[in-house]
Amino acid sequence: MSDTVRPESAAQSQAAAESADQSATRLYDASMARTAALLRDADPSTPVDACPGWTVEALAAHLAGALADFLAQRFDVAGGDDFGERTVRERQGQAVAESLVEWERHRAGAEQILASPMGGVLVSEVVSHEQDLRTALGRPGARDDRGVRVGLDRPLDQIGQRLRESGGPAVRLVIDDDEPRIIGEGEPVATLRASAYDLFRTIGGRRTRDQVRALDWEGDPEPVLDSLPLFGSYRDAPLRGE
Repeated sequence: MSDTVRPESAAQSQAAAESADQSATRLYDASMARTAALLRDADPSTPVDACPGWTVEALAAHLAGALADFLAQRFDVAGGDDFGERTVRERQGQAVAESLVEWERHRAGAEQILASPMGGVLVSEVVSHEQDLRTALGRPGARDDRGVRVGLDRPLDQIGQRLRESGGPAVRLVIDDDEPRIIGEGEPVATLRASAYDLFRTIGGRRTRDQVRALDWEGDPEPVLDSLPLFGSYRDAPLRGE
């Protein structure tokens, strides 16, 4: 058998793209169903410590509002404002049940965006907040779900681009014993071996610096620690259950 790599045919490429699109849709819907079930059973006043200042009610409002804004391509925020906070503020006092109805309504119109490159972003969003809710409720689960791994792809691309543009040091990642992936340019200064879940929560800013230092590193992690959280900061104190 020849080792020559043959380019995919147009049909193969289209089939692969359709498979990825369907995967994003399935993964989003599965996480949405799990999250909605948790929300229905929860006390709406329960704090969600992963999202400072939010309660279960606020998280439900955000999930509905975020999908609404993605569909409307409404990503602009005024100076000093925050996308997530805006979605909650605009639904101040909206009951969990109302937010779930709104979320379902927006999901019915989301087939096209889930089948686009933005589908992976939406998977990352819903899976991240599912885990935030589980942490708040002391209901761990779905940490091995495929959505966690898929939810890493776009954030890692963004972090890699940021490292290349800033000239920051590269890091080698080995996720769940997959083939190594290098983000950034040049020779990696360190290697991190981690589960998809641990890395997902790290880049989402749900871990402390000390928790990330304690992961399975080869080499000195210090030069790359500040690069890993997608939004630039770690927590001051560990989340319960994390």
